[in-house]
Amino acid sequence: MNKQTVALIGVGIMGRGIAKNLKKANCKLNLYTRSPSKIKELADDNTKICNSIEEAVKGSAIVILCLTEDWVIREAFFKANITQYKPKYIIDFGTTSPDLTLEMYRECNNKGIAFMDSPMTGSKNAAESGQIIFMVGCDDIQHIENCNFVYNACGKKVILCGNVGTGQKAKIALNMVQAGILQVYMEGMMISEKSGIKKEVFFDVISNSGAKSGIADFKLNAILQRDFSTHFALKNMNKDLNHAIKLALDNHVSLPLSFSLKQIYDMGLTRGLEDEDFCSLIKINEMLNRDLIQ
Repeated sequence: MNKQTVALIGVGIMGRGIAKNLKKANCKLNLYTRSPSKIKELADDNTKICNSIEEAVKGSAIVILCLTEDWVIREAFFKANITQYKPKYIIDFGTTSPDLTLEMYRECNNKGIAFMDSPMTGSKNAAESGQIIFMVGCDDIQHIENCNFVYNACGKKVILCGNVGTGQKAKIALNMVQAGILQVYMEGMMISEKSGIKKEVFFDVISNSGAKSGIADFKLNAILQRDFSTHFALKNMNKDLNHAIKLALDNHVSLPLSFSLKQIYDMGLTRGLEDEDFCSLIKINEMLNRDLIQ
């Protein structure tokens, strides 16, 4: 099946790494992004840079959506009417609201097209190295098997979460957890620094204790280096927190910590941090405590 054409809609922070790994797997690719000039170096005999979504999807067996916000995904899916081109599979790699996910699924089902929600985790580095983890919601495990060459090229693990929609719900919960963990680490930095302990010392304590984690290793080190280059944008984590809050309200779940956390993200957006990595929220934590920071 990897000899059939794959359309990748969205070649941004994550999509670029995905495209490169699909190229390494000798997939025939149609790429579309809103700024085609930014990906022109990816073009070759097996990779076509397309000027429209319709051009990318036409003749493709698999369509991958690698987009961010719901309105962008809705426009790409419904306004471009990609189901009219009858791909065999449409896979959503982005983090999308469960409501929109079910809308796309119903449309695909009506047209005889298999749909999978397949949000990913791992950030830009994992996309580039082919180490993404995919959380998949689908109605038939055979769909995953038939698209396995895509998952093998781009990721290190596929976790079947259940029927369509469950992949998104798992990803939304995961991102809520990651956002909460990082905020607690940053609060730990604040209380330790105010108590006379250097950030580097606190990081050393975290790194050698039961509180050690992937988030600590990556994000706390970035904070120490004041490196806020975007691996996962604050605006996208904020979007996923919004999804989590709605999912909680829909299912009558109490989230006292995460509801409070949303206020910190709103402050970050207000102060223009939306395009920086979400670890840039250390600036908000410092601002809230600046009167006591040397």
